[in-house]
Amino acid sequence: MPIRDWYEREMVDGNRSGAFWLLLSLLITFVIVRSITRRIRSDGEGKGVLRDISVGGLHIHHLVYGIGLTLVAGFLEFRFQPDTPWFELLAIVFGIGAGLMLDEFALSLYMKDVYWADQGRTSVDAVLIALMVGGLFVIGTAPLELDDASDSSRLGLAIALGINALLASLTLLKGKIVTGAVGIFIPVVALVGAIRLAKPRSPWARMRYARKPLKQERSKRRFGPRYEARMNRLRDLLGGAPSKPAS
Repeated sequence: MPIRDWYEREMVDGNRSGAFWLLLSLLITFVIVRSITRRIRSDGEGKGVLRDISVGGLHIHHLVYGIGLTLVAGFLEFRFQPDTPWFELLAIVFGIGAGLMLDEFALSLYMKDVYWADQGRTSVDAVLIALMVGGLFVIGTAPLELDDASDSSRLGLAIALGINALLASLTLLKGKIVTGAVGIFIPVVALVGAIRLAKPRSPWARMRYARKPLKQERSKRRFGPRYEARMNRLRDLLGGAPSKPAS
């Protein structure tokens, strides 16, 4: 079968099968969990199996289960280092745990239940970044072929790596998290992100635009309400629109 042949050639022979199943299970977990939580929200506290779980009046967030699954998968992998198919199975368990944790990333960040508040959109951002970076690992994007480096090219390779790391770091300082993460693997993305304007609340803007009111104003216009509205529409499409006031 073509799909099986592709999987054997690209994933198994390319040592990517673990990352592939981890990424796929993370994505599926996020989709399923968001579907369940949106259903629970529409029904109040949910009905039957699809409901909030409480023990002694304490709401148990699915973040807790995610922590447990990732710890179990990690310990088993580091202890036994199993071969196929147990290796892929542990990757799936780890991906499920990571999906559960990232879906409530905002809870960990703000230390309060902001799942359906405006701040809860941060969880969707975290999942998207994880999927993008994980996808690049699975695809095997390598802007600099380290394995093919000869002795005569190692200096140039090291310089190129340093420049790319600098550009990606600059992009992150400009508040472009997704662009910076992708730029680690694709240098042209890091270059574009480093050249263009920083977001107005980013560390770079605070350091560099304080005495440059024109740039600060341009940044506010580019990343103003219209930009945030477009991004929020995407976040709400994926994760559901907030229904609680900001905490």
